[in-house]
Amino acid sequence: MKTIRIFMAFCAMAVLFAANVCAQEERTEIILGCEKSFLTASVWIAESKGYFQEEGINVTIKEYDSGKASFHAMIRDNASDISTVAQTPIMFNSFKQNDFAIIAAMVHSDNDVKVLARQDKGIKNPLDLKGKKVGMTKGSTGQFFLDLFLTYKGLTFSEVEAIDFGPADLPQALADGQVDAICTWEPHIMHAKELLGEKAFLLSIEAIYREDFYFVVTDNFIENNPGVLRRFLKAIEKGEEFIQENKEESIDIVYKRLKLHKGPCAPLIWDMFNFELILDQSVLTSLEDEARWAIRVGLTDKKEVPNYLDFIYMDALDEVKPEAVTIIR
Repeated sequence: MKTIRIFMAFCAMAVLFAANVCAQEERTEIILGCEKSFLTASVWIAESKGYFQEEGINVTIKEYDSGKASFHAMIRDNASDISTVAQTPIMFNSFKQNDFAIIAAMVHSDNDVKVLARQDKGIKNPLDLKGKKVGMTKGSTGQFFLDLFLTYKGLTFSEVEAIDFGPADLPQALADGQVDAICTWEPHIMHAKELLGEKAFLLSIEAIYREDFYFVVTDNFIENNPGVLRRFLKAIEKGEEFIQENKEESIDIVYKRLKLHKGPCAPLIWDMFNFELILDQSVLTSLEDEARWAIRVGLTDKKEVPNYLDFIYMDALDEVKPEAVTIIR
């Protein structure tokens, strides 16, 4: 009998220990570093519709002008638990550290990043950019896309004068004549077109690049909060389902959240984005392509492309939406 009581006591202690571990695991407060753009529409929808609360988490959103700024604030300053960011800042930082991982892509687009020029600066086609000042955000998707675009059109990056600006500053820099063209993403292209009016001339219209936008976390957060990541992605999935079923209301919510004027082109701009949680093979190939580019043009002193499978955590999305995980492992 005494042996049975000891065994039962041991079992009770084991249950309590497991419960304590789970309690430590199941955080309810999350800080999300989020770029203020259309790319993060599923976040704004989940916030507006209360999907985070439905999943039992409270999300405090810190807003940033770019994914690069959001990502750096997380990995350098520990300013957030989860960051939103595109592939280029991830690629650059992968040469320096390996203590973070992508948990899901929330959206992808082959027409978000664009090159917009001033017609009154004599720019009527891409070749006219030669010798011109082009504004972009160094270390961002804008920098990679500009190099890709120029190469595609028969120019080299060295044949333009690339000038670094924050994304939100690019429209005004173009309007003020500080630069002759800009390479950036929405809604900054839309804002620049509004400022320039008939002087604006869109140069890039071909689908030459798939931009992904990810949720990224540190390895430490993954280790300590796997359950929270699943609940977070469930809330985002609800947001994306709402977007698919309620296009007009979604546009209204996002434009209001970003404090943008909803013009007649709003539905056309919205259709540039594919809002879906995925981890597909293109996530890997895109990062590898950008890493090879960075090595080739001397933007890193490293000579080998990192193994980007080490920078992707699939388990959370695999549990929430298994059909969305198609990376070859």
